[in-house]
Amino acid sequence: MRRLAVLLTSVSIALLSVAAIPAQAGVVPARVHLNALPASFLPTCTPQSAINRMVSYIRTQQQPDGSFPSIGQASTANAVNALVFSGVNPSTVTRDGHSAIDWIYSQTGSLDSTGVAAEFLLALLLAGRSTVAPNGFDYTARVANAYDPATGLYDPNPTGNAYALIALRAAGRPVPPHALSVWAGLQQADGGWSAYIPQQNSDTNTTAVAVIGLILSLRLGPIPSALAYFRTQQSADGGFTFSTFYGDTSDSNSTGLSILALLATGQNLVGWEKSGVDPVKRLLQLQDPSGAFRYSDDFPGDNAFATFQAGQAAGLTRCLP
Repeated sequence: MRRLAVLLTSVSIALLSVAAIPAQAGVVPARVHLNALPASFLPTCTPQSAINRMVSYIRTQQQPDGSFPSIGQASTANAVNALVFSGVNPSTVTRDGHSAIDWIYSQTGSLDSTGVAAEFLLALLLAGRSTVAPNGFDYTARVANAYDPATGLYDPNPTGNAYALIALRAAGRPVPPHALSVWAGLQQADGGWSAYIPQQNSDTNTTAVAVIGLILSLRLGPIPSALAYFRTQQSADGGFTFSTFYGDTSDSNSTGLSILALLATGQNLVGWEKSGVDPVKRLLQLQDPSGAFRYSDDFPGDNAFATFQAGQAAGLTRCLP
């Protein structure tokens, strides 16, 4: 019988995989051990052939300095995560002798934001590399020291703040209770989180990382409403849209991130099937022959950033013997 590789979203969750804690309001906490999840939680797993094609495509996107550019600095961190979850050591993926880890270490003097520093921190943890760069720059300290007790935020950008919560817990660092209260308080009436402050419409991408950040600190109260929000954002084809405010077409980024959040809450994806298509199956339908993921069926070309983000969910749900 095949074993399904469900790492429950990120290494931050794997780092916390100890004895299960009691369920609350129908939510299965993320600290349930990997082996405790029955295969039925994943009606579809990602075949190794799909993983191999995806990894081959990702390798073609690497630049001579080791980076994987697409949308902002954090695209390289996303590529690292996709490689790790696919069973590939990113330190061994090089171009002209440089790996993505080398590039992350080279960026200590030019970080765009705390959110970027947090995504780099998480990528280093995932890759099993030191979170202190060769020049002595401490990524963990950089993120932790960004906390503003007046606002309760690490980053005024909600997505960046969510990654700070995730990365710090992955690094074993505590998050102030006020920071968690503020973050939970940003949940909107529809159960989602907005990518903006002041808040605008909720979206699945921000909500996904918001949920994971709260779960890692065992703040489970907002999770049922967040799951209800995901229900409203699921497309008829089984995938997820960015926000129904813009339309209901599913895309690979939103579907991949939503899968991570659903698995983090211990959701059985059988319960998320639409006409027999579960979210993972829909994600795989968005993979092109090249191994890349397209953003959506409306935009069919290979998309590097979509591949880096969707590839994390593909890797985490890969089929193992």
